[in-house]
Amino acid sequence: MFSRILLASAILIPSAWASYESAARNYGKGTISLSGYRRTILELVDGGYYYSVVPWMKDYIVKNDRTLDSEMEGALDQMLYATGVKPFESLPENILRRSRSGNIRYILAKRLFKQGKNQEALNELNGVGPDHSAFPFVANLRGVIYSHLNDYKDAETQFKDCVNASEKRIGKTKSITQRDQLETNRDYCVAGIARVQYAQGDYKKSELSYLDIPKESFVWPEILFEEAWNSYYLNNYNRTLGKLVSYKAPVFDFIFKPETEVLKALTYMKMCLYDDAKKTVDDFYNELLNPSRDLRTFLLSRGKDYRYYYTLMADHESNKPAPLPIVDHILKSIRKDAAYREMKSSLTAAIGEYNLLRKKSGGSMQANLVKNVKTLADEYRTTLGAYVRAGLVSKYSELYTAFQGMSYIKLETLAQRKERLYESDTVMNKKRGDVKYIERNDKQYFWNFNGEFWADELGDYVFALRSEC
Repeated sequence: MFSRILLASAILIPSAWASYESAARNYGKGTISLSGYRRTILELVDGGYYYSVVPWMKDYIVKNDRTLDSEMEGALDQMLYATGVKPFESLPENILRRSRSGNIRYILAKRLFKQGKNQEALNELNGVGPDHSAFPFVANLRGVIYSHLNDYKDAETQFKDCVNASEKRIGKTKSITQRDQLETNRDYCVAGIARVQYAQGDYKKSELSYLDIPKESFVWPEILFEEAWNSYYLNNYNRTLGKLVSYKAPVFDFIFKPETEVLKALTYMKMCLYDDAKKTVDDFYNELLNPSRDLRTFLLSRGKDYRYYYTLMADHESNKPAPLPIVDHILKSIRKDAAYREMKSSLTAAIGEYNLLRKKSGGSMQANLVKNVKTLADEYRTTLGAYVRAGLVSKYSELYTAFQGMSYIKLETLAQRKERLYESDTVMNKKRGDVKYIERNDKQYFWNFNGEFWADELGDYVFALRSEC
């Protein structure tokens, strides 16, 4: 989850220099020393040229064998606020390790975590204090790592720290973008608390924690499926079905989540509603078997041509049809993903900076900055293409797993139905639907469903089916 969040930034300490014009006047006068390099970077960051100065900031970090001073740390903060951490993740690990910067520690910890070096990642994160601007995201990542280590007590503590730190900074920031990032980070941490409780089998607590995530949050649509599973393990199957039916609402037409149908079929089977389970399985095969085969062929034919996948998404965003309807559906899902939107936003801003710099004067500095931002924009395109491909591959993997689950449910349903045929005392009550079968907690209310989807009702539907077991 932490990969979907950009680092927030502190307000840069006002620079003593005048920005671009001052940097252009002083650039290239004699041999640029490390201190001269530092001055140029600070001036350009102060002028808002975040993307074109990324290669120079990376070069400075490599050449500077000491921790960043407070002014450079502030400049890096401001850059990361715009660019995200992705451009800096390519720095050599030995370079990242020697810096004591809180931002660099966070970047290194992400890399170590991906490598499975959990304790080393925690050691880096523990060096970032609660007053640092990155702390809400650091606490989030710490919670994720402790969860992977099955240290649920510390994980929940970290997620709570993340929620508190995020809310504290939300109230202070004037930036809408930064507020959105902090709110998303907070909501992922609320989800982290619920997931920890779920992992410990405390489904009642988990249910209440999930309900603390507001429906307007970018996190909520994906959380709805987790809530459905939580209700399943509470044996509240009618609520599970109600959570899942919300995905049929037009507002969720971008979601491609084959696991929802598997859980739906499994829930019907648990309630011994075998006809419903069978129909769900049959509909799934009829709708997705051939498209899933076509998707596999498509992915194999394109390999790892990331620029193709970038162009594929660009065409999709221009309303040009993809080669396959299933690809179109998955692309619609990917483009709604928070991580994709943040990377796309960074690319758009980088292109804007490129166009601005082309109109500037400044001799060799201007030429080098244009080259820098063009290179960075190309890197963003490649990264976006890789992300799109990974999303398509991931959805194919989900489809493959879903078909395995559906095969099991189909066989198990037949077996259970056959067994019941031999039970002479089985009484089949054909009445379907009664409010007395609905369970609710103190945060849930009851009203009649009139056949329409309303935004404030999504996620709160509950079926009223009687189990026939």
